[in-house]
Amino acid sequence: MKKKVLLIIFVLLLVGGSFIIGRQVGLNTEDSKTSTIVKEETVGTQDIKKTLTSSGEVSAKTTEKLDLTTSYYFKTMCVEDDDTVKEGENLLQYTNGTYLTAPYDLVVISHSVPEADSKCTSSNYIEVSNLKTLTTTLSINENEINSVQVGQEVAITLTADESKTYTGKVTKVDSVGTYAASGTTFSATVEFENDGNVKLGMSLSCTITLKEEKEVVCVPIDAVYQNKEGKDYVVKVNSDGTTTDTIVELGIANDNYVQVKSGLSLNDKVQITTEVTESTQKSNSNSSGFGGFGGGSMPGGDFSGGNMPNFDSSNFKGFSGSDGGKPSRSNSSK
Repeated sequence: MKKKVLLIIFVLLLVGGSFIIGRQVGLNTEDSKTSTIVKEETVGTQDIKKTLTSSGEVSAKTTEKLDLTTSYYFKTMCVEDDDTVKEGENLLQYTNGTYLTAPYDLVVISHSVPEADSKCTSSNYIEVSNLKTLTTTLSINENEINSVQVGQEVAITLTADESKTYTGKVTKVDSVGTYAASGTTFSATVEFENDGNVKLGMSLSCTITLKEEKEVVCVPIDAVYQNKEGKDYVVKVNSDGTTTDTIVELGIANDNYVQVKSGLSLNDKVQITTEVTESTQKSNSNSSGFGGFGGGSMPGGDFSGGNMPNFDSSNFKGFSGSDGGKPSRSNSSK
């Protein structure tokens, strides 16, 4: 008798648990809706820059040891290690009342001096870093290092103050890179002048203009597609409203626009097609009693008339040099 009661309880628990789980699974479903947005853009002209951006740390161009006058006797230090000292300010005093002064704006790194009233020797010094000319070392990817040359101008902004831009120059590009599994990188040295507000160790961002074209014919990057042969094309809007897939020759690009060397003229119109997929959460409620386990009934009606769209995923290819895929049209290119 006891075994039968336990068996009945077990069966009831199993059925009830399955019912609850079944309802929970059906409560939340996700529907997706894809819409197509078509717009037209007029071909215009712009200045386009191809740039390279990298980050780094502020360092001193030179660090040296300032010698003490060996015929003088040391009296006292006027500064401490890590002090920032302006050009002409006192670094230390000798017993004869004269001073060793800063030859330029600097930071005191370390010092070695004799005891007070003792004669200075050739082993005594004050080590300093020059704050006038600063440097930073950038890490450049192997795919871009050949575009970086000594003498190129660099726009520099400090992380601490992005409102001001400093102008520097590339002074050195390493010939030997550093290998890593993610790719080889090369070091490039950039120098710039301090206005008195830059401190050693600050972080910064450098932008190098690799190439620049003035007033060139261009289109939005989103307007360029690739056909199955790998050729770049745009959808040109004709005067009668029809469209033609037109092969184009591209030049340099920035984040938003790409130069068109041939295939389009100023004031032509191009069509841009974008597909947007929106996902929404839908709550399903299955109203049924315990005796109706299994949920509500399927809606009636004839479902045989609907057809799935003929969607060829192989027609989606990315535009070379940009992020994201763009649909490739099946029309014949011209």
